[in-house]
Amino acid sequence: MSLGRLGTDDEKALEESISHALQSGYRLIDTAQYYGIESVVGRAIRNSGIPRSEITIVTKFWGNDHHNVAAALEKSLEALGLDYIDVFLMHWPWATTPEGEILRIHESPTFVETWKQIEKLVGDKCRSIGVCNFTQKTLDVLLEHATIVPAVNQVELHALNPTLGGDSQVAKNYILTHKIFTSIAEKNNTSTGTVSLSWAVQRGTTVIPKSSSKSRIVSNLQLITLDNDDMAKINHAHDVIENHRICNIHHLLWVEVDGRRTLQGWTEVDFGWEDEQGNWLT
Repeated sequence: MSLGRLGTDDEKALEESISHALQSGYRLIDTAQYYGIESVVGRAIRNSGIPRSEITIVTKFWGNDHHNVAAALEKSLEALGLDYIDVFLMHWPWATTPEGEILRIHESPTFVETWKQIEKLVGDKCRSIGVCNFTQKTLDVLLEHATIVPAVNQVELHALNPTLGGDSQVAKNYILTHKIFTSIAEKNNTSTGTVSLSWAVQRGTTVIPKSSSKSRIVSNLQLITLDNDDMAKINHAHDVIENHRICNIHHLLWVEVDGRRTLQGWTEVDFGWEDEQGNWLT
């Protein structure tokens, strides 16, 4: 169990939440340059009294740093105030200009070119490397050229979007209120949030729930063992409720290119997000 992006902009509250998580037994903290809280994460770790060697730090660089990933690593190290990062991730496959404009899939630096830069960083300052938000298609393209296989592909995961492993396990109110999950929670005398997290861990994925609530940070560690019937119901919940993405930025990025709807110039085929009918699968 790890601690993900926290739901507050109050730096003091953030630091207290991270410290509370570490004292409660969390040993993996997930952050990113884009979140703007690396300095708070680093301060909480340094003040925790817990040996650095016992804590795994995951952080990510944004699209405007695809042009110079070595500089991005140094920027994160400085912000965190740490000597090394355990896992350094490419936040999205797309690069951007310094002004934030997303580059097309074949414009340089491509995610393959960016990965070649990341591979050179593995060492004392960067222990392992990975990616975020890659599909099977973009991973396949990357693996054709990779010397080092990504240690991680962090993606949105929950029972209504049962992909691989990553964040958003509780899926906001979709899971918390649906009868499939409320009935399983009642049967096991627990909460729907605990049911969702237990399902994710029981299927063998590393989960990264986010919370700034001290009580919820602790309760997220109190998992249960679901029986086969409960697991089967949850595994097929998306068949009944339909898929729901929580990390859904697509509506902010739609642009038309050559009469075709794209995500800032990336087509559904580029991403590998096409459904059986060839439409966007979001």
